[in-house]
Amino acid sequence: MKSNRQFVIPFKGLKIGKHEFVFDIDDKFFEDFPESEITKGNVHVEVELDKKSTMLQFEFRLTGSATVICDRCLDNLELPVEYETELFVNFGDETEEQTDEIIVLSHNEYELDIAQFIYEYIHFSLPYKRVHPDDENGESTCNKEMLKKLDEYIIHENENNTDPRWDDLKNLLNQN
Repeated sequence: MKSNRQFVIPFKGLKIGKHEFVFDIDDKFFEDFPESEITKGNVHVEVELDKKSTMLQFEFRLTGSATVICDRCLDNLELPVEYETELFVNFGDETEEQTDEIIVLSHNEYELDIAQFIYEYIHFSLPYKRVHPDDENGESTCNKEMLKKLDEYIIHENENNTDPRWDDLKNLLNQN
């Protein structure tokens, strides 16, 4: 990932209290993550930093949309992005990630790049199964040509036709 100074928050120079940051994520953001499943996106990110004397508390609110590849037909699929989460930053001797919500920064650190966190939060907001929804008639809105092609290659098992070798093994089990 390339470093983008836009997402770096210099917390050392901020006063104790709440500070707000707003970012508008577009396609260029995802280009910086070549391994990304997201090909395009428009996400509005609001970050509220509550700086305390011993720690930092970030609240992230993401809204917008992201384009991914449909798991069924491989066409582009635009999905909504809505996600809210918190990130707690403590200070210690060395930088480490304790959990998904808690990180420790070295006392020498004076800024935090939140681009990777935003990237991960966008992905967390997406469903596990990514397919085009059905229309009002219950028909798939996936690419019709691809669905026909998939149907050609589906193996339909006929329950009446069984392998005789398995039948012999089942008979052995039944005899015992």
